[in-house]
Amino acid sequence: MSQIVSSGPSFSKILLGLDGSDYTQSATQYACQIASKHQAEITGMAIIDMPGIGSFGGPAPIGAIHYSKEAEKQRIEKAQEKAVKILQSFEETCKSENVNYNIHADTGRPFEEIVDESKYHDFIVVGQQTFFQYNPDGEPDETLDKLLTLGMTPILAVPDYTRDINRILVAYDDSVQSARSIQMFLMLNIWNQCEITILNVNDDKDKGLQLLKKLEGYFTSYGVGTQDLCCIKGDPSSEIMSQIQELSIDLLVMGAYGRNDIVKFFFGSVTQQILEQANIPVLLYH
Repeated sequence: MSQIVSSGPSFSKILLGLDGSDYTQSATQYACQIASKHQAEITGMAIIDMPGIGSFGGPAPIGAIHYSKEAEKQRIEKAQEKAVKILQSFEETCKSENVNYNIHADTGRPFEEIVDESKYHDFIVVGQQTFFQYNPDGEPDETLDKLLTLGMTPILAVPDYTRDINRILVAYDDSVQSARSIQMFLMLNIWNQCEITILNVNDDKDKGLQLLKKLEGYFTSYGVGTQDLCCIKGDPSSEIMSQIQELSIDLLVMGAYGRNDIVKFFFGSVTQQILEQANIPVLLYH
């Protein structure tokens, strides 16, 4: 079998979601590290959630419409000021890191705007908690959840701090989503030189090992070696977390939802549990 040995990355444009949170700072650092190393370009995207601002507080009673409009105007102005500061900070970071960048500001529903812009990018970098939707209480929103179920590009979801990526765990459950995530991981060729362990959680060990051997051959066809093949019985989320801790994993690759989650919405899935507990970057695709 011939090998596909890639000499460089297979991507050129990164879409970075900027919401002004601590996760944004971390996501910016990760995106800049990748872009600097692989001569890629980052689009920093800030969004003003006009539908959320407009619906905040509900309908105004008769006689209070003027005050309601004034309050909405003030909310929009504050959101605009926040977006400007976010983009200025992004621009300063890119300049200091000598990274090529573009700035994109938009209004609308955050999820829809990100998906629309992602059509022209190879993957998205965003926080594992997102704060794009208008919410004065500062609670996390559902933007990442929607991107993972309905988006069209791979997502690197990152915690609120950065770390060097040297050891990678690839979780494979034989689902289409898991296979697609692995395909994108190999094709992007960002971390193909790292130490890679492939994990399959399977009550049928013979079947699990057979799947891992097939997948190892696929990695080999890209000229990518694997450190270990691991088949374990048990609960997928618990075993994945156990391997992350035992092997000091820096990056997890997995499907946005797996074989047992196909008929579920994102909440309650193995992926959701991992994102809440892992505290490391996770590369996801569906």
